[in-house]
Amino acid sequence: MIDYVITDHKSYVKIRYRVQIVDGPVLKGAVEPEIMDFVTGYLHVIPGLEKRLVGRQTGDKLSFTVPSEEAFGVRRPELVIEKAKADFHFPPAVEPYPGMELPIVTGNLDGPETVMIREVKDDTIVIDLNHPLSGLPLVYELEIIEARPASATDVCSEWDSAGAEQTACSSIPQIVLGEDEP
Repeated sequence: MIDYVITDHKSYVKIRYRVQIVDGPVLKGAVEPEIMDFVTGYLHVIPGLEKRLVGRQTGDKLSFTVPSEEAFGVRRPELVIEKAKADFHFPPAVEPYPGMELPIVTGNLDGPETVMIREVKDDTIVIDLNHPLSGLPLVYELEIIEARPASATDVCSEWDSAGAEQTACSSIPQIVLGEDEP
């Protein structure tokens, strides 16, 4: 029997892995490796990870570095912006603080889902639209523990429709920026 070889679309993959920032902290799997599964071709994992799994099969052990361009992108200083506090509509009793992550609604399906507050000033808030891991290369050590064609139960029908890269499966409370509440 020939083992299944992972393709770039509709392969079910399960890995045991450890990932860390190059010369930095371990993000997942510090104590013992984590388990993750996903279906290829739907942007469920960073592109550099999926790309390095294509052509592999169950039992393969890999160690590689994913450059920031293939992970969470390069850091873009123009995405750190200062907005008036009045532009934010926080729920009652919620006080903004540096490090707070905010879910956002931009109307742009390719935009970020969250922003990070970097600084709270008297009348303004500095927010960072870069992903917190942007600009950072990641080192993966992993073993492929399962690889097979994705079954109908592995793939959500929404993923195969137009805009498949958007897989909104749950809703979270949203803080609206720049609009008055209805």
